[in-house]
Amino acid sequence: MAYEITFLVCGIVQGVGFRPFCAKLARQMSLGGTVRNTSDGVEIILRGKKEDIDKYILRLKKEKPDVSTITSIDFTREKHIDQNFSSEFTIVKSKRMDRQRVLIPPDIATCQECLHEMDDPANRRYGYPFINCTNCGPRYTIIKNLPYDRPETTMEKFEMCPDCYREYNNEKDRRYHAQPNACFVCGPFLWITDSDGNILGKNKKALDTSIDNLRSGKILAIKGLGGFHLACDPFNGQALERLRGRKRRKGKPFALMVKDLSVAEELCIIREEEKDLLRSSKRPIVICYRRKNCRIDEGVAPGQDTLGIMLPYTPLHHLIMKEFDALVMTSANISDSPIIADNSEALMQLGSVADLFLMHNRDIYMPIDDSVISNAGKVSILIRRSRGFVPSPLGIPVNAPVVLGAGGEMKSTFSLTQEKILFPGQYLGDLKQLPTVNYYRKALRHFMKLYNLKPEYLVCDMHPQYISTSIAAEETGIHGSSILQVQHHHAHFASCLAENEHWDKAIGLILDGTGYGTDGTIWGGEFFTGDIKNFSRAGHFLSSFLPGGEKSVLEPWRYALSLLNSTFDKVETFSIAEKLWPDKKHLIPIILQTIDEAPVTTSAGRLFDGVSAILGISPVISYDGEAAINLEAQSKGSMKAPFGFFKEKGEWILDWRETVHWITQNRDRLSNQQIGSAFHFGLSETLANIAEAIAADTGIRHVVLSGGVWQNRRLLNLTQVLLKRKDLIPLVHKYLSTNDECVSAGQAVIGAFKWSRK
Repeated sequence: MAYEITFLVCGIVQGVGFRPFCAKLARQMSLGGTVRNTSDGVEIILRGKKEDIDKYILRLKKEKPDVSTITSIDFTREKHIDQNFSSEFTIVKSKRMDRQRVLIPPDIATCQECLHEMDDPANRRYGYPFINCTNCGPRYTIIKNLPYDRPETTMEKFEMCPDCYREYNNEKDRRYHAQPNACFVCGPFLWITDSDGNILGKNKKALDTSIDNLRSGKILAIKGLGGFHLACDPFNGQALERLRGRKRRKGKPFALMVKDLSVAEELCIIREEEKDLLRSSKRPIVICYRRKNCRIDEGVAPGQDTLGIMLPYTPLHHLIMKEFDALVMTSANISDSPIIADNSEALMQLGSVADLFLMHNRDIYMPIDDSVISNAGKVSILIRRSRGFVPSPLGIPVNAPVVLGAGGEMKSTFSLTQEKILFPGQYLGDLKQLPTVNYYRKALRHFMKLYNLKPEYLVCDMHPQYISTSIAAEETGIHGSSILQVQHHHAHFASCLAENEHWDKAIGLILDGTGYGTDGTIWGGEFFTGDIKNFSRAGHFLSSFLPGGEKSVLEPWRYALSLLNSTFDKVETFSIAEKLWPDKKHLIPIILQTIDEAPVTTSAGRLFDGVSAILGISPVISYDGEAAINLEAQSKGSMKAPFGFFKEKGEWILDWRETVHWITQNRDRLSNQQIGSAFHFGLSETLANIAEAIAADTGIRHVVLSGGVWQNRRLLNLTQVLLKRKDLIPLVHKYLSTNDECVSAGQAVIGAFKWSRK
């Protein structure tokens, strides 16, 4: 007996060669039918014997394209048909539907087959900088709408030549239904201009001119997959100094692109985990420890013992990197503004930064930055979740309405839920910058349009002045009881629970810079118990004053003065402070007189800043987290600083005063490396001891580690080891960043649980 069975495959099944795979498999098995993209997924109609269709489903799950993900297979219709059914199987026209369940694939690094063709002089795409196939190339950055077909991408304006069209329609070809398919004849092309927009050459000449100018120390703006990079020679100190001056980036490290893994290993210590990340189709920037004899100029990452490196991930990158061991490849923006992706905007905004511009005419519909990953032992720390990871979703166990998590402010993101799916958005940047506000709006509108989502509920931060809250409310029109305010660190806590699929109670060690607390003070070193729905504050870092408010963030010596004031009397504090910061001698007595009027904080991030300032490492900073990053970089050794903790009014208090006293007394006797290491070790041990005490009080064994401070590899690695020794189970971020990027995901999940449907 023959059947016709219709089923819908959901997941990342568009833009990854899924329909061609389905067609090839059906023809191999002599099954008739059709396959098409819909905005609900991939719809497959199969005609044949029931046992053959069952075998097809099994093979579909097992042999699917590597970059695809199947989240569900729903059978929608089954009927008996005549035994003499047609065994013809075709790919048919896509269908847009009201509901949008299909998952968009992230951009995929160039595959080995395409690289082989690009390097083959006999191939018609020899040296073509936009070569791609169904296994690789642009996806998220060029998609305007769904279903994923060429007319719904920025490749719409490029009509395929006869050769490309034949490949596109040949089921045996690797480019069968590859939407960005193109070549020299019909596809995008390169050109190079000066800062006035004068064209100096196209295609091969543009590439050669770029290479010559990079060799001579010039700064180039290079249009890539998700936006422009600023590139220069990392062995040329003068070029680096010019780039820092023009970009107004005083000390923040630059990312490097290296030719291949052998060069990476020459410059840095690369472990197997880091090799896997570097070679993956995501191609993130990976933070690796630099070798002592590393040839890279100190100006690439001043004061750091690490380098952020990545391998080429587009054909254009591969063509350029054939001529260089390494190049600086830093996001093309000014200060903390979003990455620039438009040709005309690049000329306008970067004319005083770049000497030349290597451009192309494949438009970037959704700009996106490079992702950044670090490793602590065998645990990866996602510092920035962007290209290669977005828009991959996470699963949740409740049937959620459409909930929008508005996110934080400095490292802003948004997140959305639909049914049992959480969509974390990409890293956007600091919302205090107007261009980032516009970027937030554009990205949110794009997500809502792609997935046909109309948010019903909004979850935001408790902070009364967060810009993300007002933007999200304006864009959705949500108001009143459909808005839920969530405490900042509870959102951190919930996001980590969700991605670890831990739906029960846990302890939280939430270490962060700043978060508005339920008592109106500034939280940041918090100990919680609870779950996704609710939390209780089980303790916190000893509080101190924040002289000058936000000024203390950019001038860590101010908070260091507050630490001293909490540890010593006023006379001794002044005596120590004027020796540490003689240039601030005129400000110190003024600050001490009014310090009791300053905002109160429990911030763990500020504690790191203060210690860094006491040691003279970073009394002032030029970018967020610099003082703590520099402290970690200088920490070497195995000493342990003394910390205390005690219980007061039912809460555990981590007391750092003994540590501040010990550091002050030993800073002239011990090196910064020894003291920095001792600080990390002592803090890790105390955090583990506090978690053990809370576990003894509650019986809870799982411990969440979330917040920006946990980007510190030394602290994370030590604390995990110590928790496990106490038979506690650490839960860390795996797919989301531990910093404020994860806040929107936590907000959305809290909302999903609150308003879930049966």
